[in-house]
Amino acid sequence: MTEPTLEDLRRARGEGWQWPRIASDACPQCGMHAAALPRESLGPMLLESVAAWQEFLAAADESFLRTNPEPGVFSPIQYGAHVRDIVRVYADRIELAIAEDNPTFPQFSPSSEVFEAYNEMPVDELTDDLDAQARRLAIILGNLHDDQWERTLVRDGGKDGVFTFTVHGQACYALHESHHHLLDAEGTLPVGGAPP
Repeated sequence: MTEPTLEDLRRARGEGWQWPRIASDACPQCGMHAAALPRESLGPMLLESVAAWQEFLAAADESFLRTNPEPGVFSPIQYGAHVRDIVRVYADRIELAIAEDNPTFPQFSPSSEVFEAYNEMPVDELTDDLDAQARRLAIILGNLHDDQWERTLVRDGGKDGVFTFTVHGQACYALHESHHHLLDAEGTLPVGGAPP
């Protein structure tokens, strides 16, 4: 019998596959309803969320930051690096969706080796990069024209399905990732909120 992959373990916990609904619905786990927020608030709220990440990372014990609580659960610093990556990737996707009509992307899914390497990264490097990526995305969102928020892009998730997002939906997704995963990292995500 083969060892389960990181993705297998995360899927068994109900993580990831259902999150495209964040483009329209409240998260059934953390409760954030990013799609109901004024779109002009998404960039500033992302900056606030990343500032909370920076405070958390600076204050947390090094051992705690780099410990995986159980198989398939990221360490706090891995969650932070994942948020940094999502913000960067979604900024890239939004820029491309503005430049091209309905571009298609593969699902963003780094390997377990990449996540293992995140446990070795310096905290200050991550906090600086989180800030830089969030500021970049906030600037992109702040410069969007009204009609650009509804431009579309397609995420081809393979076995997880093909989803069409708007630029607005991608912005909601990025904000939700930062908020939700900070709760994961802190260990304060509400219990019993797993999706159906």
